[in-house]
Amino acid sequence: MRIVSIGCPVPSPNVDNHSIANAPSIFDYDACIIDPQSVSEQIEGIAATTLDVKAHDGRAISLGESGAFQFGLAELLQQRQMELRLLLERGGVLVVFVYPNVRHPGVAAFPGLDRYSLIPGPESDPFRWPNLRPGEGKDVQSTNAQHAASSYFEELGGRLRYRAVLDFKVTAHDTVIGRSVGGAAVAAEFRIGPGRIIALPPPDNLSATQRKSFSAVLLELIERSVQDPTQQDPPVWARRYDTPEASAARDELTAAAEELKQVQRRVTEAESLVADATRFEQMLWQSQNLAFRDVIEDSFRILGYAASMTADGMELRDGSEVSIVETASANSAVSHRIYLTLQNRIEEHYLRRRSRPKGIIVANGFRETDPRIRREPFPKTLVDACETFGFALIPVEALYELVTFASEASDEPEVLEEVRRSIAEASGVLEIALEEEGDDEDVEDGEVEPAVASADNGAVAAPAEAG
Repeated sequence: MRIVSIGCPVPSPNVDNHSIANAPSIFDYDACIIDPQSVSEQIEGIAATTLDVKAHDGRAISLGESGAFQFGLAELLQQRQMELRLLLERGGVLVVFVYPNVRHPGVAAFPGLDRYSLIPGPESDPFRWPNLRPGEGKDVQSTNAQHAASSYFEELGGRLRYRAVLDFKVTAHDTVIGRSVGGAAVAAEFRIGPGRIIALPPPDNLSATQRKSFSAVLLELIERSVQDPTQQDPPVWARRYDTPEASAARDELTAAAEELKQVQRRVTEAESLVADATRFEQMLWQSQNLAFRDVIEDSFRILGYAASMTADGMELRDGSEVSIVETASANSAVSHRIYLTLQNRIEEHYLRRRSRPKGIIVANGFRETDPRIRREPFPKTLVDACETFGFALIPVEALYELVTFASEASDEPEVLEEVRRSIAEASGVLEIALEEEGDDEDVEDGEVEPAVASADNGAVAAPAEAG
């Protein structure tokens, strides 16, 4: 079996490695591996005259027309487009690594050229391609254990990284073969006549040893695909010739498919329940992004604040009192400079409204470490600054404890009011200590309520229940 790889190094004596410029005719091979991002980079380099490459016949590739000593880039790309189509018409296999699409307007002689113009698409129009939406992730799961690509996902595991998701409706000629943990299609097989395109997420920064493993798995995928040619769907009238055994098998398949739909529906519902139930856990590990900010904002709402996002950042209102919030999450200790940002916002607020709001910092240092064993998640300079300026420095684990408690005390406004008062009076680190209330007859054995403390004002116990 003859295999050519375009733009993707595959160390194997069974593979001819070439660029899009110097490869021989692709239709002479049984299978082709192509990395569209590498091809894009070469196209841009040639168009910008920063890359000097030659065609298979030795002529230099240039942006102009073809001549005795040069090969026009547009003509080369149109030739490759035709060769890939003929490869599939011969029943060949085309492995394509999936990236977001980009346009190449610099090649004026090839109007509308983009990253996927060379690759035949899965629909009736031979040069259309499914919509590709940018995406980013490393967890890819095989959706078909029998597919030739299943070992690709199993063997490479975390060394894969999807950069785009396929946004299309699956037809009888398309098969999703890999999804992200969120269910997005990131790998698929498309039938084009007797040939097939296998679209895969690319590997991520492989070492020399890892690339050998990658190559072995990729070649196994191609060999299995060639040995297991695409089957044509039988015409509708063929069912008239079903034996009783075949009819019973079809009925069993239909029933199993319906059961699968019901199970998938229950899984989707369960996933939604889990997402809702664990929403506030995100604050313990999320990076400094919109998801982290949003869950902090919702946490303060649970505590009884009116929270909102202004052009400058998060603000809280508790009656007539205003607080300004800054958030920070980092893999190491959070930066002490966050208090300067908070201080500037407070000063700007004062100049505009002649009132000085409370400053609050929610910090998540060493976010990838279990909160129970984190050491010095914020520097002493930040603690000192918060104590000096009267800012409340709230570790995310303390906020999480408060939110968990407040969720169960939502019908006890006096308890939430006491928590907000403790935050308003805090200067420095706000600490949460779980205290047992075993002596209270109204509290079951082992039930706990949080006590709130700050670095300088001591513990403020949660108030006893009324009555």
